[in-house]
Amino acid sequence: MKVRYSMKRSIIIAIIILAAVAGWIISGQFSNDTAQNDNAKENNKEVSDYKPATTDENDKLIFSVETKIFNSSLIDQSIELQGQTTYNKKIDVKSETSGNIDKIVFARGDKVSQNSEMITISLEDRNEKLLSAKEDLERFSKELILNEKNRDNLLRQNIERIELYEIEYASTKQLVDKGLSSKSKLSLASFNLANARADREDIKIKFESTLANLEAQITNVKSKLKNIKLDINNTSIKAPFDGIISEKMVEETEFISIGTPLFTIIDLDPIKIEGYLSEFDVNKVSVGTKASIEDSNGIKKTGVISFISPSAKTSTRTFEITIEADNKDLSYKSGITTKIIIKGSELKAHKIPPSILTLQDDGTVGVKAVDDDNKVIFYPTKTIKDTIDGMWVSGLPEKVKLIVSGQEYISIGEIIN
Repeated sequence: MKVRYSMKRSIIIAIIILAAVAGWIISGQFSNDTAQNDNAKENNKEVSDYKPATTDENDKLIFSVETKIFNSSLIDQSIELQGQTTYNKKIDVKSETSGNIDKIVFARGDKVSQNSEMITISLEDRNEKLLSAKEDLERFSKELILNEKNRDNLLRQNIERIELYEIEYASTKQLVDKGLSSKSKLSLASFNLANARADREDIKIKFESTLANLEAQITNVKSKLKNIKLDINNTSIKAPFDGIISEKMVEETEFISIGTPLFTIIDLDPIKIEGYLSEFDVNKVSVGTKASIEDSNGIKKTGVISFISPSAKTSTRTFEITIEADNKDLSYKSGITTKIIIKGSELKAHKIPPSILTLQDDGTVGVKAVDDDNKVIFYPTKTIKDTIDGMWVSGLPEKVKLIVSGQEYISIGEIIN
């Protein structure tokens, strides 16, 4: 009995301890839940206290915006861009005949004048061919004259025979009609007259054939003579224009063929400067517009625009332009980097941050401003030029209060704080 009591007592103690532990755990969990609920309430209170805008008496949200006054300034619309010089003309002079080079009278870098002799090629037998062709032409010309004389003589003789046979035929016919002559004599007279007339046609055909043959030979010789003279002329190579020899490809005594490159000549006066205009600037200039240029060595010149490309490069959306400038002193070389300044007129504009630009539903780009009654208004703008620290635009009043922050929350016509 004592053992059972002891065991029962132990069980009761264990149950009491278990109940105490469970109660402690439950009390701790309850405390944590209470703290989290209190924090959530506090956070919700903070969120509900945050107000992105104020309300009016009709509980309508009123957004606050930031404005700033902008004043116009006179800006220079001159266009500045980079360019590169290039030659006016460049030609690789090639041989138009063959032969050995007798003489070269230039060196690389020489300044030469138009039509000055640069290279001479050996004549070889060209003069003999020329003399032979001239003799052939003279001979055929004489044959042509002689042929014409022979034709005229034979035709004259033929005409005389025809006249004689016509008289003989007429006389015989009268005698036959009177019965004083036989018809056989009349037939003979008729036959002789017909043969004489036929001979006349044969003479014309024969000499016309000879004439055509001689004329063809004369034409052929004249063509041959012309080619020989041209070939002789091609043995003297001249400068095609005033310029500078940049390359020399042959040496004296060298044999050259038709098409062999001989030298390269470059014309640097006027000098050309190539650059590229943006699509915003291309309509601000025209052919004949003056431009100032300065090369990397500080040499300045004044030129005019001689070419504007009608189409933009697809990759850059820029338009190629060419400027020509006087370069008689040859101070500008080809391939030098230059700065180009195309003078423009002064214009009143405002310098604004690009971030305040807005787009209307119809695609119009502009800015939102505030008038004297705090009413939101819209001004369409036109971009004049971009800079590192802002954008110059036109289309605004001389002094204007623009919305620089919060413009996306308000509409045109609203009253703002």
